Amino acid sequence: MSAAKRKGKKNRAGKKRGAPKKPLPWGTIIAGLIIIAAASSYMVLKYGAKAVYPVSSTSLSRKQTSTISLYYADPTGEWLTAEQRVVIPASSPEERVKRAIQELLKGPQGQLVHPIPPATELRSVRMEKDGVVWLDFSSPLVAAHPGGSSAENLTIYSIVNTVLLNVKDAHRVGILVEGKSIDTLAGHLDCSRPFAADTTVIR
Repeated sequence: MSAAKRKGKKNRAGKKRGAPKKPLPWGTIIAGLIIIAAASSYMVLKYGAKAVYPVSSTSLSRKQTSTISLYYADPTGEWLTAEQRVVIPASSPEERVKRAIQELLKGPQGQLVHPIPPATELRSVRMEKDGVVWLDFSSPLVAAHPGGSSAENLTIYSIVNTVLLNVKDAHRVGILVEGKSIDTLAGHLDCSRPFAADTTVIR
């Protein structure tokens, strides 16, 4: 084979190997863009704009939490002391009361003492138009209470102050047990009527 023929053959082979790839058809590109746009629209409709344009966790946490004061007994068992707790804001005063008492029943996170029998549960919350809040507790609130005037006083005002000092629309707190009114919790305080807040027991 002559040198000229060999050179021509190499040039043809080189052109074949180095030939550029064919571009994607316009139809394929347009179809892909339509799919992406449809997926973005679906995410916005289902999850809102935050799904596509996320907000920083710091700004969300500031908007979606609030701080409340829960009142527990101090180590001496003579006074109530506030413990701060971060909670998700409630949509109504009644719901705010419910969340505050549910947090209170979980017990303190530090050195304070729980003045409410641990087995006590909140059964329901009812808030009336005049600002009186009725809290219905399970039977251990009475049945498992240790007794004594000081302990009874701290139990009552742990509940009452936690509600009234956190929820501005609440004015008094009535206490029920298993859906019924009680005369007293441990024989010393009259529980037949709603209580007002008492800040003199707080230190």
